[in-house]
Amino acid sequence: MNQPSSTQSDDQAAFLSAIGDASALMGAGRFQEAIDLLMAMPDAVRRHPVACNTLAFLMLHTDQAKEAVTWFEAAMSANPGDPQAIKGLGQACHANGELSRALSCYDILLASVKADQIDVTYKRSLLLIDMGKLDEALENLDKVIALDAAHVAAHSKRSEILQTRGDLQGAILAAHQSCKAKPGDASGWIRLGTLLQKGNQNGQAIIAYDRGLKIAPNDFSGLYNKALALRDLGKPKDALYFAQKALMVDGEDREVLLLCGSLEQNLGNIEAAKACFRQVAAMGAARHYPAVPQPAKFRAMMLFSPVGGNTPYEDLIKDSGFDSDVYVILPGYHHDPAALEAKGDIVVNLVSEPDRGMDTIDASRELVDQLCLPVINHPTLIAGTNRETVARLLADVPNAVMPVTDLVTPVDLIAAIDAGDVPALPVIVRQSGFHGGERMELVSDADALVAFARDAGEHALYLTRYVDYSSTDGHFRKYRFIFVNDEILPYHLAIGDVWKVHHASTRMGELEWMRCEEDVFLNHPEQVFGAPQMAALDEIRRRVGLDYFGIDCSLDRDGNVVIFEVNATMLIHLHNEGFEYKDPHVYRIKRAFEAMLEARVRKNGA
Repeated sequence: MNQPSSTQSDDQAAFLSAIGDASALMGAGRFQEAIDLLMAMPDAVRRHPVACNTLAFLMLHTDQAKEAVTWFEAAMSANPGDPQAIKGLGQACHANGELSRALSCYDILLASVKADQIDVTYKRSLLLIDMGKLDEALENLDKVIALDAAHVAAHSKRSEILQTRGDLQGAILAAHQSCKAKPGDASGWIRLGTLLQKGNQNGQAIIAYDRGLKIAPNDFSGLYNKALALRDLGKPKDALYFAQKALMVDGEDREVLLLCGSLEQNLGNIEAAKACFRQVAAMGAARHYPAVPQPAKFRAMMLFSPVGGNTPYEDLIKDSGFDSDVYVILPGYHHDPAALEAKGDIVVNLVSEPDRGMDTIDASRELVDQLCLPVINHPTLIAGTNRETVARLLADVPNAVMPVTDLVTPVDLIAAIDAGDVPALPVIVRQSGFHGGERMELVSDADALVAFARDAGEHALYLTRYVDYSSTDGHFRKYRFIFVNDEILPYHLAIGDVWKVHHASTRMGELEWMRCEEDVFLNHPEQVFGAPQMAALDEIRRRVGLDYFGIDCSLDRDGNVVIFEVNATMLIHLHNEGFEYKDPHVYRIKRAFEAMLEARVRKNGA
């Protein structure tokens, strides 16, 4: 029996009224209320394709992708071939993880003259990226750009893909094209600056940031990254100005607070630096590094001090199987141990430089001793790793040469030389607390030693007896091993023409034979360090007693291990462009570190 026409008219009027009310709610941003209103009359909505699409897009907008799929399907049932419904279904399937079905929707649309070819092709590109089909995604993006040369999003995505694939120059070129396509888009200039900065083109990066900041003066990313670029160019005052401007935009950002603090410290504004660092410490974890994949195997609490020297940790823990939270350690600042203990399964003490202040190491020790958690590199052990103490500790290791090292003040050294008590020359002199060859020289006469001491100001000095460690071919070789628990793992070999050898300053990037020699050492260290030498390294590991640390050393012409440096501040990293053969050995160290932590966590919970 048919419904009376008056009733149908009433229902139609009610439906149209509901559509109007839903439209008003949408305009006010009250999307869920609009959804609830339409869902109250599902049968009426199903009879109207436009209403089905509206409801489905609302659900898609509110992250209800699964429900959106149902209503896009309803729209297509009411109006087969509706391009809006097909596109919406593609988007909903993409969001819902039905990637193959989403691709099918976009392919149907691209075969139709009714579809917006540019928009659909771009959405198809995003889908291909998520499917891991980067070559096809690039082809699709090229099609978008061919149809619309000013499509900023396509240029930007193309740049992101090229960066992901390691083609930094290609990414920079694509970002340039994006800026050319839409010079008034601040985000494009700032992305270009970020890429130039990654390529160590800081001067050009600043020019790009300036273009972006002229359009959007309060763009946080532009201000913060410009500050980083200025810092890296050795302009701390200018860097601080822009870091403080970024802080005015977001006063709670931990990274910019840490940057402001480090710049203030660099400029000698110690109290201002401490104020920044204390603010970060009070916020809890300064940085969080999530496990890959989730869920994490365990949680590591990393103790880091911005006012002291630390174990370099980012590449060591990044993309590991455990969650890491980094907490700031400061002399005089007290964390709540009970609150921290609930947030971790193991403590990793990164504070590792005795020469940068024992008060910082004491602050770390005070905290870890209040936590009922296993500790990696306990501060008590770190306290005994200054160069003078280590030299005495290792002086009689069999099959090793540990040069005598003394810690002196510049005043005492100058006074001793003036009195005729000149140290045995030549001698290596360096300011305490510095690494990487910074503020270190080999001096052969007393006048040069006095001049170095005067330049040092109040910095204590280490005097180390020079040992000629040149090989029979005249080159100098410096080997680095990393000790992880009871493992001794090779990290790199640097070959230089002079006594002060650092991997970055050698000609190894130019000379293939040097890279080949390093590669052989990394894969077969036993061919260079035989049983006596490895026994010497193992004795060093045993005496030092740290869980994680490194050694820089060489071999003299008698086969003895010449010890340069032993401490927990040794750098490992994955930025090995041109030396990619090093990466597997870095990953081996990372795996050993993670295995050590996991074993300690398991033992603690047993």
